[in-house]
Amino acid sequence: MKSFSFKVLYISIFAPSILYVLSLPYLEMYLQHRLAHTLRQGLVQHDFELLQGQVSLYDEVSRNVSEILRRSPAVRFGAEVGVRVTDAYENVVYPHYEHLLSPWQDGHRTARRPGALFDELGHALVDPAAKGVESFLQAYSDYMRGMKVTVQAKISVTSWLGSGLLLLFILMTVVFLYLYYQRSSVLEEKRIRQITEELETEKRTASHVEAELEAAKAQLASVRSQEEEWLREVDRLEREKGTLEEELLDSLERSEEQQERIDVLQEKMVRTGERKGRAAKAENVMAARFERLYRNLEFDRKALGDLVRLGDEKAKLQAEETLKRLNDGHSNLKVRRKISGVEKCDAYELGFGASGRIYYYPSAARRYRVLRIGTKASQSKDLAYLQGRTRS
Repeated sequence: MKSFSFKVLYISIFAPSILYVLSLPYLEMYLQHRLAHTLRQGLVQHDFELLQGQVSLYDEVSRNVSEILRRSPAVRFGAEVGVRVTDAYENVVYPHYEHLLSPWQDGHRTARRPGALFDELGHALVDPAAKGVESFLQAYSDYMRGMKVTVQAKISVTSWLGSGLLLLFILMTVVFLYLYYQRSSVLEEKRIRQITEELETEKRTASHVEAELEAAKAQLASVRSQEEEWLREVDRLEREKGTLEEELLDSLERSEEQQERIDVLQEKMVRTGERKGRAAKAENVMAARFERLYRNLEFDRKALGDLVRLGDEKAKLQAEETLKRLNDGHSNLKVRRKISGVEKCDAYELGFGASGRIYYYPSAARRYRVLRIGTKASQSKDLAYLQGRTRS
């Protein structure tokens, strides 16, 4: 290519992060609106049992909210969702622990009920036969319409949903770069063909000039009286020939320079793709091997990437030896329960080698979950990551 557009390069570098930052709040707002609508539709599934007093209002709402959140694809892919349900009297219906704490004022429990239809435990109070079925059902319908559902959704960068959104924008940028490169290559090939055609035209012109020069020389031999005039014409044609030859050489040099630039750019793209492919392949191989060897440990993707990037094979062996001891539950491991410089973090620090560090915490799925693997040189970056992350 004649020249690579740095404007396009800058846009490609910053576009994924900018699009991610701009679109993430709208995606969270959409999830909040969608989940709030779904929860309003499914707060109560067993109206008859609820009105008969067989089921507590708190148990019914809590069970349905938990089931809806469990089935939600956004929650399954890592979205952090907080739900709060209140009735028209500002009584907290869900979560139940807020309802249990809210009645206590000045050390005394105040008499608060979830509306006139239910007692403090959420069981129905009104007998339909006493006030009439229609008035009872109307009161129940009015109470349910007064329910307010508040949803707070947070998408973490480390969640599947947040990472997938960022990866989508990165892939879109890669496709855009590829299309831009293809278009530039087509334009460059078209320009090279045009230059080649111009060179052929100049060659034909030069051949024609040479023919005229030879004809002039023949006429000079036969017409002595016009010798000076013909000599001047010959000189003119020779100078024109030299000019055309110089232009021809310049055009050939420019064509060779353009082809060299195209070859350099293609080689850079191939090397970049190979490096990314090797790193991803090494992480996948390591993840599969650790899954079989260390069944008491689970590894974050960042931890696998850290281990691949250690570079020093001795450091890798020392790190893997420490991981095996952690997996086997050795009692002589030197574990730092409180990490200096990190507040509000439940992670532990385990050293290996001269300056290696492994950060982990107890996991629900397995015994431990490994978060990051680093050295003294990467400590500040690792601690900043632990400070900013939330446990999932």
